Amino acid sequence: MKRAVRDVELMRLLPQLKDPQSELLLLRSCMGIAKLFFGLRTCQPIHMEQATILFDKELRGVVEDIVVGGGPYFGDLQWRVASLHIRVGGLGLYSTVEVALYAFVASRALTWVLQDYILRDGGIYGMDSDFNIALDGLRDMLPTFDISSFASKDTVPQKAQHVLASRLFSKIVQDMEVNFDMTIRQKAVFGCLQASHAQNFLLAIPIDGLGQHMSPPVEYRIILRYRLMIPIFPIDEFFPVCRKSCLDQIGEHAVHCKELPGFKYRHDFVMDVLCDIFKRAGVSVKKEVPVNFLTDPQEGRSTLRPADVLVYGGIGRKHACVDLTRVSPLVGLRTGDFIVGQEALKAASSKVVKHEKACSDNQHVFIPFAFDTFGFLAPDVVDLLKR
Repeated sequence: MKRAVRDVELMRLLPQLKDPQSELLLLRSCMGIAKLFFGLRTCQPIHMEQATILFDKELRGVVEDIVVGGGPYFGDLQWRVASLHIRVGGLGLYSTVEVALYAFVASRALTWVLQDYILRDGGIYGMDSDFNIALDGLRDMLPTFDISSFASKDTVPQKAQHVLASRLFSKIVQDMEVNFDMTIRQKAVFGCLQASHAQNFLLAIPIDGLGQHMSPPVEYRIILRYRLMIPIFPIDEFFPVCRKSCLDQIGEHAVHCKELPGFKYRHDFVMDVLCDIFKRAGVSVKKEVPVNFLTDPQEGRSTLRPADVLVYGGIGRKHACVDLTRVSPLVGLRTGDFIVGQEALKAASSKVVKHEKACSDNQHVFIPFAFDTFGFLAPDVVDLLKR
């Protein structure tokens, strides 16, 4: 309990940084549950109950301050998403109440042989009632998961904690639609958050020199609010810039309106980052190169459109024209045929139809760099970055 209280006092100092990106990184890496993991793995969950409840309450308060800065709309759904693993769309800020059971069982099960060896002279073998009680609690938490392998030291999985954590988070994700009255949009957004690479931005170290630090703080908070399905604007009204669409509370139109200066800025920012990655990897590139052969199939002639990025000798000793395209992943919601990543894949396919033949005829390779605002990357993008 004392350790939990000290950790809570430490977490309360985070707002002094006035940098939500750094606060979230520190909270996830070394100031959150990381401070209690040793106790959770070595103490029977029933003895940690009071400490875990206190810690979770304070952790939620700190996360709420990081995301909304004291504002409204941070409810149970937002906390549920935030406390999930990054791999399944969360912020990686685990609930100690949920971790306590599987951490203790996994730790005891993996050290079974060692325990028997240490206690061999005392005639004590096997697990005690503490382990059995925790195992029963785990059965209640994961009723459809066969945990019989944890009841014998000969069948315990090598990565016991990983196995149990994966099963727990999978069950939580499956039950979310039942436990929360999620709208169609919320279900779609949550699906987007679970896509590969969607939450990778959370792992970025805030270094100004590498362009990985978001400033001012409101920018990072807006990203978190958008992903946690928290309203950004107070009411729905016409967008004052284009006057063509409704400025929805969630901020969907504001993010994707092409008449905003920020739309072109975000495109160019991704282009700059991509060029920087290539240069650091020793690959020769140039941005906005006038290749003079990218065509419009409807006109059948060159549009004089430059390649966003030209990679010299990048693919099979041929130059590669890389075309960046950012799309909204939620377009399909209106027609009822939403699929995660579908719009990015459509955009990539459209670009291929439009430019690939012209590039091929001129001994170039065309690569569509299509992605959506939640971080879904088209297969061609992943292949390019892995080269």
